[in-house]
Amino acid sequence: MTKKNKGNSLGFIILIVILATAYAVLRYHIMGGIPWKDFPVFVLNKGVSLAAITLLTLSISIRPLSTLGISIYATRSGKKLLGVAGLLLTILHVLLSFLILNPNYFQVFFEEDGTLSGRGSISLLAGGLSFIMLVVYHQCFNNGGVGKEQLVQFLISKKFILSLLFLFGVHLFYLGYHNWFSTANWKGGLPPITLVSFVVVLLGLLLNLFRR
Repeated sequence: MTKKNKGNSLGFIILIVILATAYAVLRYHIMGGIPWKDFPVFVLNKGVSLAAITLLTLSISIRPLSTLGISIYATRSGKKLLGVAGLLLTILHVLLSFLILNPNYFQVFFEEDGTLSGRGSISLLAGGLSFIMLVVYHQCFNNGGVGKEQLVQFLISKKFILSLLFLFGVHLFYLGYHNWFSTANWKGGLPPITLVSFVVVLLGLLLNLFRR
């Protein structure tokens, strides 16, 4: 990757992070009245998660996008940069989420007695499995995948990609579906970030299903 292309990719990544964070601020602070004290962890985490899922979905959808004549960051290095950025943001999302994993911030994850709810268990399991798959995917391509040819073939297979996107979708669905259809409760009329993220994943899933 040339310095110019690398700079363009970094600029694109930064733009996605800024737009995702700005949407979170607009929806939760400006329209939703959430106290600004919650920005460093709770609200920032919303923006980080949206940026992460967008970059990851784009990274693993570059090949099917090219079949539609959309050659965005089609080089191996460009794809890798998007994937690494998505993984790092996912790690940050996991860390921030664990800091506030309690009924005050994630009520749908817990029963009245403080134990995990069924929804919470499914969402966290899907999130944990997809995170492990991402780490394996990233580590496998270190050193160009030398000596890991069979594993590389599996990780770039249609089944693996669709399974990863499916787990993303399950994690998001069980986390936020209760807010998706009550448009009257949308803060400032803006769709929940879980819904926006789910739509991104759904588009990626359909694209990889039919064009990969």
